[in-house]
Amino acid sequence: MRTTSRRPLVIALYEPRWFMAVLSILRKRNIAFTVFEDENKLPLYSVLYTDYQYFVEKASRRSDILVIYDPMHRCIELERAILATRFKEEYDEIVFGVDPGSRPSVVVLGDEGLLDYQALYSVKDVVEYIADKTQCYPSKKIVVRIGGGFNGWKIALALKKKLKVRTEVVDEWETTPKNTRLDDILLSSKYLVNLAKHRYRDLYAALKIALRRGIEVD
Repeated sequence: MRTTSRRPLVIALYEPRWFMAVLSILRKRNIAFTVFEDENKLPLYSVLYTDYQYFVEKASRRSDILVIYDPMHRCIELERAILATRFKEEYDEIVFGVDPGSRPSVVVLGDEGLLDYQALYSVKDVVEYIADKTQCYPSKKIVVRIGGGFNGWKIALALKKKLKVRTEVVDEWETTPKNTRLDDILLSSKYLVNLAKHRYRDLYAALKIALRRGIEVD
């Protein structure tokens, strides 16, 4: 039975470093969660994400609780827990948008929701970041869209050598944000409202690139 549009997320993690990593991910994405206290205090129809068998056994006393057990601390299992709060098992589409400037920036969209963003330092960093993140998101389809400016084709060709994902090069026209453009204002309020100002410009460009179709790189 579904009582709300989302199930509550509860985390119960034993390993301290993974606990801190999960906190960082959830806070970065503004995902609401609570920390496990007692099985009787779990909200109705919660999703419990845990790495410890003790918490699995505790939660098993509640038939309404969905447990995602992740003793290996895999990012894809955390994402499955997040998806389960929305009654989903996978994304229809994951899109990476890359602003390929002298210091590249990447955003990750899942069904047009912002999942992650990162400022990087080199072509190698971009390729490794995308290769790692493709392992984290259950999805039917993955697309990488890269701006055609400085380093763009270099990143695209390096990525195609490493990963078998659809890669597109996108026109970068009007990807620099302007406060006077309605399109920029609307996109900013939807995706980037919580970003620090010093990161905004490059990540905005990566976002606009992610939302545009480009020319596929063979």
